[in-house]
Amino acid sequence: MARRGWTSLLVAIALVVAACSQQQGDAGAQRRIEQVMHAEVAGYDLGAGERSRFMVGLFTGDELFVGYGEVEMNFTFLGERDASGEPEAGPEAKGSFLLVPGTELDRIPDTPQAVPASKGRGVYAADVNFDRPGFWEVEVSADVKGRGTLTASGAFKVLDDHRVPAPGDRALRTKNLTIASRHGAPKAAVDSRWTTGETPPDAELHRTTIASSLRKGNPVVVVFSTPVYCVSRFCGPITDMVQELAADYSDRADFVHVEIWRNFQKSVINQATADWLLRDDDLREPWVFFIGSDGRIKARWDNVATRVEIEPYLKRLPNKSE
Repeated sequence: MARRGWTSLLVAIALVVAACSQQQGDAGAQRRIEQVMHAEVAGYDLGAGERSRFMVGLFTGDELFVGYGEVEMNFTFLGERDASGEPEAGPEAKGSFLLVPGTELDRIPDTPQAVPASKGRGVYAADVNFDRPGFWEVEVSADVKGRGTLTASGAFKVLDDHRVPAPGDRALRTKNLTIASRHGAPKAAVDSRWTTGETPPDAELHRTTIASSLRKGNPVVVVFSTPVYCVSRFCGPITDMVQELAADYSDRADFVHVEIWRNFQKSVINQATADWLLRDDDLREPWVFFIGSDGRIKARWDNVATRVEIEPYLKRLPNKSE
């Protein structure tokens, strides 16, 4: 009887030890996952020999966004034709966080944090000069609150020249669809969110064409986006942000939204979108362009565009009636 009791006790202890070991193992595995960080290059149309707006999104192994504060970026050139050359050290930069418009927060943290998408969707951005075309890699280092210093790397390509209209280029005088001139096109071809009613949800962005604004000599802010079908899900919030700017600065500039799709189901792109963005059967969006009264592009923002970046250009403009 006593022996059976002793044996039962040993079995119970063994089970407890096994359970503790399992818990410790699970905790260790979770900790290792939390120490993993992934980098995804988010910028489009990077060109050599000029300062480019470079962006990278950061994600943890437990599927959280890394957001806020600043990160360190170190760039390496990997080769002109492929990524198998001898790595050469390139520029360094500090990346500042750009929060996707529409995120509501009581306070903006000043250091990197691991947060859910609802509180920290965004990218880190820096102006970087890539001295030659080819394949590059960025290594990002972030001091993440509660997790220490995490690093991640991502490869990307730099072109010999930009393909999408860029600062200094003359803006294309395109006749995008408007509320009044959609010429039998479906409502969704003007704005993918427009399905009912007399006007789309952002009607003030669909009253003029780029060509008309340029002909009048008005500065123009143009957003190319598809709020309903956007892969990144940034299009809707960014279009809304441009609409908010239109409400505040319509006396200084014209504001235009160009929908990507004429017919999404049949994969037909609006002609204005194709003229500006379609290159080699590849099209990326969203984009925002600021065009001056001289008809030349002054600035552009790809993928993630924020009010903080765009508004200073508008504040410097005189009233259109002056």
